[in-house]
Amino acid sequence: MTEIVAPKPEFLALTEDAVMAALDDPDSTNPVAAEVARLVTAYTNNFRDHVERIGYIPADLLRMKPRWPIEAVAMRLTTDTIRESLAQATSPNIRS
Repeated sequence: MTEIVAPKPEFLALTEDAVMAALDDPDSTNPVAAEVARLVTAYTNNFRDHVERIGYIPADLLRMKPRWPIEAVAMRLTTDTIRESLAQATSPNIRS
């Protein structure tokens, strides 16, 4: 079942530069990096559930538009991860 995914309120005011800088921080307890990871996991799970429901991998991976910079970063990372995993697959079932 598709989960409604939104960043926690405390991260909405961050700029994309601030999110990217936080991702470069080696501190494993970085709350911004943890929030991006939570978002990426939720987006990936939603995408997997969608593919299981429709039976194929759509060419347009994430259709929703990001509302906040932290969503833009998380969506970009999710899309990159999915595309990389598809490129490694020998014969993905992709439809345009």
